[in-house]
Amino acid sequence: MVPSLRPVLATLAIFTFLSTWNDFLWPLVVLSDDAKYTLPVALANLAGEHVQDTELMMAGSVLTVLPVLLLFVLLQRYYIEGIMAGSTKG
Repeated sequence: MVPSLRPVLATLAIFTFLSTWNDFLWPLVVLSDDAKYTLPVALANLAGEHVQDTELMMAGSVLTVLPVLLLFVLLQRYYIEGIMAGSTKG
């Protein structure tokens, strides 16, 4: 039973990771120390009213996206396996 559930479990793992990785409101409300902010909250704090450090914001955006892309690359074979499981050759 578990081998047939691998695509579903991979999808659940990616969605769970993305929801915790991109969480914005809860860390913004709970954390008071700037050193403990998550990446989305820290990126939002970089956008000042008068001064914007675009190079630093782009570097932070790349650091925010890299783990998500890495996770997708590692688990994409399970997506393809799940898509191909229901197909028929004919």
